[in-house]
Amino acid sequence: MANMLRNRSGAVLLGIAALAVFIILNLGASALTGVRVDLTQDKLFTLSDGTKNILKSMNKPATLTLYYSRELGEAAPPFGLHVTRVRDILKEFAAVSAGNLTIVEKEPEPFSETEDIVVKAGLQGLPLDESGDKVYFGLIGEQGDAKGVIPMFQLERDRFLEYDLARMVAKLQNPDPARIGIWTSAPMFGDVTAQMRGMPSQPWAVVSNMQQNFAVRQLVLPEQLGEDVDLLILAHAARLNDEELYAIDQYLMRGGKAMIFVDPYSEGAASRRMSMGAIPESSDLKKLLGAWGVEITEDKIAGDRSLARLVNAGTDQQLIPAPYITWLQLGDANISRTDLVTSNLNRLNLASAGAITLRDDAQLKGEPLFWTTPESQLVDVKHIAGQRPDIQGMVERFAPSGERKVLAMRLTGSVKSAFPDGPPKPKEPEKPAEKEGEQAKESEEAAKPAEEEEKPKPKPHVAESQVPLNLIVVADTDMLSNAFWVQAREFFGRRFSVPVANNGDFVLNAVENLSGTSDLIGLRSRGTARRPFTKVEEMAKAAQEQFQAEEQQLMRQLEETEKKLVALQGGPAGAPQGDAAGQTQLTPEQEAEVDKFTEEMLATRKALRQVRHNLKKDIEGLRNRLSFLNIALVPILVTVAAGGLGAARMRRRRRAVGVTE
Repeated sequence: MANMLRNRSGAVLLGIAALAVFIILNLGASALTGVRVDLTQDKLFTLSDGTKNILKSMNKPATLTLYYSRELGEAAPPFGLHVTRVRDILKEFAAVSAGNLTIVEKEPEPFSETEDIVVKAGLQGLPLDESGDKVYFGLIGEQGDAKGVIPMFQLERDRFLEYDLARMVAKLQNPDPARIGIWTSAPMFGDVTAQMRGMPSQPWAVVSNMQQNFAVRQLVLPEQLGEDVDLLILAHAARLNDEELYAIDQYLMRGGKAMIFVDPYSEGAASRRMSMGAIPESSDLKKLLGAWGVEITEDKIAGDRSLARLVNAGTDQQLIPAPYITWLQLGDANISRTDLVTSNLNRLNLASAGAITLRDDAQLKGEPLFWTTPESQLVDVKHIAGQRPDIQGMVERFAPSGERKVLAMRLTGSVKSAFPDGPPKPKEPEKPAEKEGEQAKESEEAAKPAEEEEKPKPKPHVAESQVPLNLIVVADTDMLSNAFWVQAREFFGRRFSVPVANNGDFVLNAVENLSGTSDLIGLRSRGTARRPFTKVEEMAKAAQEQFQAEEQQLMRQLEETEKKLVALQGGPAGAPQGDAAGQTQLTPEQEAEVDKFTEEMLATRKALRQVRHNLKKDIEGLRNRLSFLNIALVPILVTVAAGGLGAARMRRRRRAVGVTE
């Protein structure tokens, strides 16, 4: 009996202690309001330093209004999970902004004033049923007269959620369009030669697209490259002299940002070699990029048999389809999915592109943006440089290297100036012809002070980058040309361009990314909140591969049987015609063969169905086993353990009572 009393007293004390701990934890939790711990693998709910800087530097209050239809989450549960993450991130934004950012959430009911607002703003509505009612999941940002819109929070951009929101806040604070300077030898702003002849000439589509959202101008002199240029685009800037290269170098050393397109062989330039507006066929920035450890092939271009576009290797009279191994069409597998600039691109067309590599002593770090497959090799420029490229010869000589070639790369890091000794010495001006008379001499002397006054005072030399460089380098310039990514169409006398590849989207994404603040540019893709059963997917893939060979063999057997059956039913050549329906009369032997092949065809189809059934059954069985392990097994084990523990305690109590009695 004494033992029982002691046990009861211990239980009471344990209960009191548990209650005290519960009360203390709740009081402590209420005192720690706002304190959160991010235990996710990729720190999904921890804002980057760049985002925090953008939010803390807000000097004007702004409002972000989330528009979400609950019916969307009910119909598509992944959106219901995604909106929770969006809400949490928005709360973090508001907390860091120190009251400058207000978060509002509204539900746009059908035919309501709220729906009118989202439709007018450009949010994307999704129809759920035949009634025509639409659901929404987007955001509108407002700061004074400035507005920004995220039309739809797409699940595919889950990893870029923080960037998309931070970019909107940054643009609301600074709504002025970024200033883009383009330095090019190509006729990107229109063909001057054609204009001189009175012929109409329009800017390239990439320039027209940029002009819709940015302040774009062409640069022709080094003096034009200053602080009023937010982003420099070098597009086939050929034969730059030291003075021009130095201006670019110093622009980058002072924190400027650049997107660079160079080319070992520009097909657009080659097509103009016989015209008045001829331009160099190759371009490089070897003096700058080479000094920082970046190398781009000069007389070799990337060829890839598996990415080659099909062209006519013959003439207009005799068509010979052949793969043009240096005209590349890149797909999802050859485009980075982790970089903000390329994450939403599906197709890129390039022509005669070079390959980019980094030396071991490179001062910059590189992240490939797009690349070839291992079924690629470097091809001498001479094979395509003539009037007629050796298309078939390149295919016959093709020998894959087994290594992929990087065609575009993002380069980041701190570097030293490519001009360690300072600005290049100016060239000696040509001596003017001797002029007769004192009057000419006096006019020269009078002109000197005026010329000296017009020259701006040179800025001090910057020996190394003041902020880390962030460049995008592409070893192809033809991808900018209309010929490789847009098709001209005409509709009721109006001409317009239809994109057939994402080349223009790539340029716009890069300009949007690089022209932002350094905090915004520094943001990278984050992890995704989506956590699929990767083990299930791997095992399902292995099971599918196991049955794939058998399925393919049965498919071939089925095709052969069907061909034989069709041939027999058609009858041999010269056989007598049958009835009016035009059917062939078969001999008894042929009818027997038809029956035989029909039975084989049915048996093959049955075997094929069985293979597919086994595959589906195998995958479903795997899912069921894993579901049991994750959902049922653990609770069962806990229940069994608890039951065993309870039984053990009961036995101890009975023994104790028996001893006492």
